[in-house]
Amino acid sequence: MIDPGRLFMFGIEGTRPRPQTVALLKAANASGVLLLARNIQNPLQTRALTQGLQDRLGRGLLFAVDHEGGNVLRFQRGLTVFPGNAALGRLGSDRAAAEVGRQMGSELRALGIEMNLAPVLDVLTERYNPGIGLRSFGSDPDRAARLGAAFIQGIESQGVRACAKHFPGKGAATKDAHVELPTIHLSRPDFEKGHLLPFRAAIRAGVSAVMSSHVLYPFFDTLPATFSKRIATGLLRGEMGFEGALFTDDLCMGAVLQDRTIPAAALEACLAGHDVLLIATDPREQRRAVELLREGHARGQVAAARLAESMARVERLLEKKPKSRRLPDFSKGALLCRRIARGALRVFPGAARLPVSGRDALLVLFPDLRSVTARFTFEGGALAPERTIRRAFASWRTRRFERVPLDGSYPDERLRMAVAGAGAVIYFCFEAARFAPEKAVLESLRRLAPSKTVICCLRNPLDRELAPEMTAVVPYGYHAASLAAALAAIIKGPR
Repeated sequence: MIDPGRLFMFGIEGTRPRPQTVALLKAANASGVLLLARNIQNPLQTRALTQGLQDRLGRGLLFAVDHEGGNVLRFQRGLTVFPGNAALGRLGSDRAAAEVGRQMGSELRALGIEMNLAPVLDVLTERYNPGIGLRSFGSDPDRAARLGAAFIQGIESQGVRACAKHFPGKGAATKDAHVELPTIHLSRPDFEKGHLLPFRAAIRAGVSAVMSSHVLYPFFDTLPATFSKRIATGLLRGEMGFEGALFTDDLCMGAVLQDRTIPAAALEACLAGHDVLLIATDPREQRRAVELLREGHARGQVAAARLAESMARVERLLEKKPKSRRLPDFSKGALLCRRIARGALRVFPGAARLPVSGRDALLVLFPDLRSVTARFTFEGGALAPERTIRRAFASWRTRRFERVPLDGSYPDERLRMAVAGAGAVIYFCFEAARFAPEKAVLESLRRLAPSKTVICCLRNPLDRELAPEMTAVVPYGYHAASLAAALAAIIKGPR
């Protein structure tokens, strides 16, 4: 039976199978569930959630999660938290990328999660990209292609589906699609050479799914990729020969909602050739989207043959393999994290010397991460990175710890006095390109203490370009393994 509801994957509320969630999935006949941080407490609870929903529905579901490592983190605890693509890109090891994929796959499958919405294959340019950044393997298309293919083969070897994103590539975007619609102005030959290469490699590697981007590419179409039949059907399937499932990105994002409702976006994305329509929030809009597609099918706007193709691809994703009854060996993941983090670390020499001397009165400036928990998830919780830094310097004879706000401002006079009393300053900068108070502190340190300040660029390696004369430590990440590698360079010196 043809039912457009099978094309939907919904985000849900809660950490347990709620009656209203079960009712929604039954009414919609949705094929999949997107698990977000709000659904996850720990591995055992997550496994109970995935199994419980299927038991109450009496049928299988495809559970997916954005488990990229690095910036995008849904599990604060319980699973291995990998440094992410930027660190892998710095390391440049196909073997390490494949090992990460295998470990991720084994851990996710044990929880009943059989799809990872990763890897990100967007190739960065020299311009700041607020929506991608550390999520990318870097600016080398060949390296991104190699590492992406290795990661895909690793995760799919564990029976977990990979999803390459964000097709046809949004590494050159300068706006965040979560907020507004980016436009990428490139020629087709330049785009082909610099951005499509990793997706071609992913298809050759047997990736199960591809996710499109909420980006406008005038050299391809006058419509964003999400709604472009030229891109979804003509380019991806026709020219590139992809036969797997095509996902939309979340249809609740700002780039979509600028001029479309969620149901209208779902219908238009379906007509363009998408197989899975992803709606992360709002049960009312989720129901309306299903109703609109069903109405479109009933009146002939959405052809039965078109729906049958997508339903067949969805059913292939739902094909089950024997489940793992045990959680995997997490010690392997921890060792791999440390190896990647140490290999990725980069130190840029400047006026201040490394290691920082314990004899100096030390000023440590650290971002107040409590204000950004709605946007970012941190391994162990928002205060865990700060606790790590405080412990690292707890035995130092003279030290002062100051939180730098990510909103509001940090009083310049307070900073001036703190710097004046310090023999060495360590500034852990989260993302100065995004947060104005951090940028202001960086500019003040350039003026007040360039010769005694070490910058540790946690989330954006490009922040060091705001103070190129200063010593900088760049760990390409801010989770535990990356922080440990950065602290080793700061306290013990570069290797």
